[in-house]
Amino acid sequence: MPEPTDLLIALHTSTDDLIAGLDRASWSAADVAAPSLCEGWTRGHVLTHIARNADGIADTIAGALRGEIVERYPDGWDARNAAIDAGSTRPFDVLVADVRDSASRVATVLGDVANADGWELPTAEHQTPESWVYRRLREVVVHRVDLAADYTPDQWPPQFVSTELDDAIASLDKRVDGAVHVTVVAEGSVSPDHVGKEWRAGEGSPIEVRGPDWAVLAWLAGRASAAAGALTATPPLGSWR
Repeated sequence: MPEPTDLLIALHTSTDDLIAGLDRASWSAADVAAPSLCEGWTRGHVLTHIARNADGIADTIAGALRGEIVERYPDGWDARNAAIDAGSTRPFDVLVADVRDSASRVATVLGDVANADGWELPTAEHQTPESWVYRRLREVVVHRVDLAADYTPDQWPPQFVSTELDDAIASLDKRVDGAVHVTVVAEGSVSPDHVGKEWRAGEGSPIEVRGPDWAVLAWLAGRASAAAGALTATPPLGSWR
């Protein structure tokens, strides 16, 4: 995993870019209610989730700085899901303000961690503040794609693609139905780290999945539609995470 400072830069850059993109948009109520790439969720659900995820991470890390273990969702996942449902129908400007304000909370508490050199403090879910930085980056960049707007997986940060692809490939054998032969090609890839690498999973005659690193990751991350046209095939996979 990249160093915390590099991750922080990537997180701040990706978050600022997300908010700038939302500020440029002018979504109607119908736009907010349009389906996202997350099954069963609208764009409003995704934006609300991004904000509530930020709140949960900020609370967890702030607790660690106090020497406490604080759960991200202390009232449980049902309450978390209910909050996302309740917030999903708010006006677009309210949703954007929520994303901005909650992201600011995360940035502030991560600054406190950096000042205290507290990257290895224990937190909930057996994580550290350092690991939460990466997990937050993943939430921001993946769910921005889920908004099905002007941001696509080929715009993912190279270090995210490189790190996440290793993890996603590791679970492929458990998720594939049949057999696949996956190859990352140089053309279109955003990082050189996996170019030329190949993986085989499953049993039987494999389906050839060939394309740039970001597209392979989008398929592995359950966003096959966002990789359409960049891969030779996108066979179905079991649930990601």
